[in-house]
Amino acid sequence: MIIFVLTVIFEIILRAWTFGIALGGFSGKCFLIAVLMSAFFACIFDALMGLLGQKHPKAARRITIGIAVFWMLIYSAQLVYYDIFRTFFSIYSMANGGQVLEFIDIIIVTIFDKIVPILLNFTAGAAAVYFILKQNPRQWNKKMYRWGTALVCFCLIAAAFLTELGDTGMGTPYEYLHRTNEIKGCVKSFGLVTASVIDTKRLAFGFNEMPKDKAVEAINEYFGERDMVTGADASGGDDNSQTNEMTGIFEGKNLIYITAESFTDLAIDEKHTPTLYKMSKEGISFTNFYTPVWGVSTLDGEYVNCVGLIPKAGVWSMTEAADSYLPFTLGNQFRKHGYVTKAYHNHNINFYHREKSHPNLGYDFDGQGGSYDFGNSWPESDLEMIKQTTPDFLTADRDGEIAPFHVYYLTVSGHLEYNFRLQDMAAKHEKDTEDLDLSEGPRAYKAANMELDLAMELLVERLDEAGVLENTVIVIAGDHYPYALSNKEISELRGHKISEPYEKFKSTAIIWTPDMKPMTIEKTASNLDLLPTVSNLFGLDYDSRLLMGSDIFSDRPGLVVFEDKDWITDRGTRRELASSKAASDIQYVKEIDNRVADMFKYSAWILDYDYYSSLKSS
Repeated sequence: MIIFVLTVIFEIILRAWTFGIALGGFSGKCFLIAVLMSAFFACIFDALMGLLGQKHPKAARRITIGIAVFWMLIYSAQLVYYDIFRTFFSIYSMANGGQVLEFIDIIIVTIFDKIVPILLNFTAGAAAVYFILKQNPRQWNKKMYRWGTALVCFCLIAAAFLTELGDTGMGTPYEYLHRTNEIKGCVKSFGLVTASVIDTKRLAFGFNEMPKDKAVEAINEYFGERDMVTGADASGGDDNSQTNEMTGIFEGKNLIYITAESFTDLAIDEKHTPTLYKMSKEGISFTNFYTPVWGVSTLDGEYVNCVGLIPKAGVWSMTEAADSYLPFTLGNQFRKHGYVTKAYHNHNINFYHREKSHPNLGYDFDGQGGSYDFGNSWPESDLEMIKQTTPDFLTADRDGEIAPFHVYYLTVSGHLEYNFRLQDMAAKHEKDTEDLDLSEGPRAYKAANMELDLAMELLVERLDEAGVLENTVIVIAGDHYPYALSNKEISELRGHKISEPYEKFKSTAIIWTPDMKPMTIEKTASNLDLLPTVSNLFGLDYDSRLLMGSDIFSDRPGLVVFEDKDWITDRGTRRELASSKAASDIQYVKEIDNRVADMFKYSAWILDYDYYSSLKSS
């Protein structure tokens, strides 16, 4: 009985400080299912310990105390992890997550930020241990067996009834049980204990697995039947990418492609980030652009920017793709055309095993911990990275020529936490932002991104000095929104209260080269669209159907998808349209829901079965 009560208490505390507790409507249903399923597994444990305790009471007591302490630590750790990364760690992440200790300063601060729920967990855990020690072992084990056996069936039947009956659409417990492998949604639907059991089972035995030949056949059929871009040849002909008035306008130019840590339009203003401001006004800027956050934050954001697929939930998609054939990445495309292709990161190059994944993107990859030392600050300086790396590709050969190049940068100066104590780049520019009427978090975010601006200023200067500025295009996009800022803080930067749940993901992308005609694009888009868009602008050979985004300049309607399969199109948001009673809106929502579900499924299959390798002989 004690583990049953303790688990329910832990679950209530976890939800109160993550999703919030709602007793009515859909959220109330999820809360009830989570409590019932947590109780189900707790009752199984209580029944087993009660049975064991009939003959071995001391062993049962020790095991029960061990489980109580273990769950107390796990629930507390998940609270801290969620506060930093806005998701929960999975078994996969735990197995690969030793590197998270690099953020020990942030972890310590977050522990203090979450001291109330952590203390509640420890109080409940200590009370449970005290109660276990005070009870007569034999009487206590008899009660455990009786209560556990009586409640286990009721909890399972009630939870199954609520899960299987009723709504089976996106975001429902049914969705996360049968169709989607995503830890955050699973925890919300079933509670942490059940989500951990489901996650362990899926990691061990796979999820919705099928033979590779059948998967490839299904993907071929999917890509062959759908019209990924208006005008694309869906019959399997040679011309599978639509051309438009923007096709090839940058053909032959150099490309510098930047995934900027937590970059959004909130970082840009004329006074504090003048170079970014200049690029946004003089180049192609996007006013209805979104950067969703995925389960592995920066790495998944990179995967979207560089690979053009939706990350697979539950794994590190970029790492899993390290041995896959990826012909459409910019590194591999430009390398095929004889360009020098290099990539740099100013944090540890082994973090998330990028030393394995990024060469497979088509780059000679280097950075902090490799051939470079950008200092001991946290985070490291984007300016210092540009200062040290630009000679690699801007130094002329014996004939005075600079080889065509494509360079990819992953920056880090804009990383959380947003304060002036632990964020060295923010501290560096603290005095420069004293004129801003903002609280510490938003002001520190602006200050940290001043280092990115200085890096861009130096990059432009170095390109100009080398005589290649006019022949170089710079593309900048974020990996995710600055999720360490609260909605209130993001509202402060926006100058108005942001609308839920979409506006916090609002961002921008910049595509700039000197003397170009400024363009403002209002079409609904996201960083999933960047790879096909840039490929089209440079006139590269790629099949538009085989990427999940689309060329923003094509005639295809805009679509933004989020981790929970929610979406926005040019027609509106899913929540708005789903609440409409118009038959046309209801049908439209079903069509987009199906399309989004396919995007997630086939993105995962392309990764799982190395689908692109099947194209080598075709």
